[in-house]
Amino acid sequence: MFSQEWYQKIKKDRSVGNAIKKIEKSFIGSKIDLPLFYKLRIAEFVIRLKKRFHKKFGIFIIFGWRQKWKDFADTPDITQNIFKNHHVRVFEFHKKELQDLSEDRFMSRHIAKLIKFDGAILIDKHGVIVDSGVYIEGLRPKTIAEKLYPGHNHKSDLSAVFGFKTKVHARHLSAISASYIFKNTAVYTLSEETGDFHVFERGKIVYSSVVRERSARTASRLKRR
Repeated sequence: MFSQEWYQKIKKDRSVGNAIKKIEKSFIGSKIDLPLFYKLRIAEFVIRLKKRFHKKFGIFIIFGWRQKWKDFADTPDITQNIFKNHHVRVFEFHKKELQDLSEDRFMSRHIAKLIKFDGAILIDKHGVIVDSGVYIEGLRPKTIAEKLYPGHNHKSDLSAVFGFKTKVHARHLSAISASYIFKNTAVYTLSEETGDFHVFERGKIVYSSVVRERSARTASRLKRR
């Protein structure tokens, strides 16, 4: 289990603390049965990756992955699946401290490669990174949009239907669709074009670094009360 010491320490860390606090609030009322600390830890991982490299890159992470979904996964370039035979634990402790992933010997050797991969990074519910460079197929975003938002014009712009304020492409549409199809998962993306950070659950935007998207979600949540 995570220690309260780590939790308090990370919230005071100026480099990631403010974002983590906002992300934590976004998980209020979540119906996904994954530990809050674990979800925050992966968010921290993405934020630190973004800060470490001074160029834009894309990330697509599925947390809560199960082997029963393997038929959706394809790895066209086996060299991108660096975790297949060397699993890394996101929640590893060193003595009493949560291990800094950037100091993990395997991660530090391969992390520069990781941000160049096109496919998804798969993390199981225990926080083990099991695969990378994985293409998720058969998600059908339009069909999911029709189920979640009946009555909308799904032929015009799926980005707007799903709640994005700017047009997004395959990575984000796949990610938000994956969060709907793969039950009890949290899905994270970092945009290669804009650097925007999103978290999705159950086919919805849970957190967005885009202020207008956060405001829209807050207004929608208050309206439902």
